[in-house]
Amino acid sequence: MKKLIVASILIPILATITIFQYQTFLSSYAEFFTVNNASSGADAIVILSGGKATRIPHALKLFADNYAPRIVMTDEKKMNVRFGHLFSTNEKIAKAMINELKLNVPIITVPSLKGGATSTFDEAYDLRVFSEKKGFKHLILVTDAFHTRRAYHAFQKIFSGSEIRLEISAARNDIFNESNWWTSDKGISAYVLESIKYPVYLLSSKNATFIRND
Repeated sequence: MKKLIVASILIPILATITIFQYQTFLSSYAEFFTVNNASSGADAIVILSGGKATRIPHALKLFADNYAPRIVMTDEKKMNVRFGHLFSTNEKIAKAMINELKLNVPIITVPSLKGGATSTFDEAYDLRVFSEKKGFKHLILVTDAFHTRRAYHAFQKIFSGSEIRLEISAARNDIFNESNWWTSDKGISAYVLESIKYPVYLLSSKNATFIRND
């Protein structure tokens, strides 16, 4: 009887400790991928392609908070050229959100060097050429939180040797974050894939053509 009482007390305690430890570990794992170091006074806020529902609103908030006087968008390659005209571009979606918020935001789409970016490295190459022509000295990159470390690494690698200061700001979503990503399919997909994509980017000296823009 005493053993049953002790077990009934210890088992819930041990289960709670185990759950807490696994949640702490998974949260710490996800937090590693988040970089958030944006400061005001930038020449432009740059929205990386993908994640339209999160990245564009976050960039507009930064603009409204006076982080930069303009927004720049990268140009991603169309998934289906034949029917591409039937789908809204990032710029059109951004303009619709701007109208909804009743803002006045200058938007520029960066010309692609190869007919549309297919990776974060592509976006970095496009943006460096464009920014040097424009004389930009300080840029804030905007992407989803789980993508910030990889994106920041790719851009720092491509912008190495330039005089352009890069910072990055993490866009959030309403489904998952670092503290609960393992509870949704989208969160699992995002953070498990980053554990594969990020090492590949670390080992790549140039564009990793097999990695998508997200």
